[in-house]
Amino acid sequence: MSSTATETAPRVAAPASSIWRRYRRLWIACTLIVAAAALYFTGGAYFAYTDDAYVRSDLVAIAPEVSGIVKTIAVANNQAVAAGDLLATIDPRSFQLDVDLKQQEITRLEAAVAIKSQLQAGDAANIDAAAASLQLAQQQYDRARALTGEQYASQEQLDKAADQLRAAQDELRLRQNQSEIDDREIAEAKAQVEVARAQLALAQYNLSRTRLTASVSGFINNLALRPGAYARTGEALIGIIDGSQWRVVANFKEDIAASVAVGQRVWVWLDSDPWHFRPGHVQGVGRGIARSETPTQLLPYVPPSTDWIRLRRRLQVTILLDHPTPERGLFMGADARVFFLR
Repeated sequence: MSSTATETAPRVAAPASSIWRRYRRLWIACTLIVAAAALYFTGGAYFAYTDDAYVRSDLVAIAPEVSGIVKTIAVANNQAVAAGDLLATIDPRSFQLDVDLKQQEITRLEAAVAIKSQLQAGDAANIDAAAASLQLAQQQYDRARALTGEQYASQEQLDKAADQLRAAQDELRLRQNQSEIDDREIAEAKAQVEVARAQLALAQYNLSRTRLTASVSGFINNLALRPGAYARTGEALIGIIDGSQWRVVANFKEDIAASVAVGQRVWVWLDSDPWHFRPGHVQGVGRGIARSETPTQLLPYVPPSTDWIRLRRRLQVTILLDHPTPERGLFMGADARVFFLR
């Protein structure tokens, strides 16, 4: 009896599930999509972000001003150096010999000047003696001419006095000309001494250029120089990454870059020092980019496309990091990310 009653009792129907519960995952997905779309299309009005950024400094190329064989290398690859530190030396022997030769040439020329000066010292006495002789000859000629006019002297005596007068005049002109020649020779000799001194200064300068020193403080980079290599004038031998010119170059879309103000506070994420947001400020915004990539161009070229899609043009924004800098230091070419509130 009880078994039959149990079997014939009406079953209670389960409550129908609501539409929300049935499509809960779909609603959540749609909400997230709408929120993401709203954030993507409207977030740019409130903040800007780019992962197309990198750390940059100046690479200073150290090139010799003279040619020669590299004798010593005073630094190692990746070593930190200070401005004025010795980097390498070029064999100085040939340059020292040139300095010695120039010094000997100056000594010879100065001796020549001294000799000519001594000769010139006698020119004034010779001119005075010639002038006195001319004065005496002039007096004798005047006396002979007066006596000849009064018939007290013969014509032969007058002619002899005239010859002596002309000889005295010629002697004075000769002494004066010789003095002028001596003056010019001394001036020329002194000029040769000055030229030799200038050549000596140049030789001494070239000798000093056999020591290659760091022009800035920084880090030696990619050193491949070895003793025995031949250094050529103007050919870079050592590269130094300037430790005082660190900056971050961020490529922002045109509308964002155009709205950035100098001094704008930004935040930088360095891939070499992750999980740290470092403050910085905008140093400047580049006013031009190249539309095509060509060698040795002055305008920077920012590629506007990837392998499969063309991107909007981007302008370069230069950012200076505020202190303190990372303990690990900065690395030229390392990736960075930049964002700021607009």
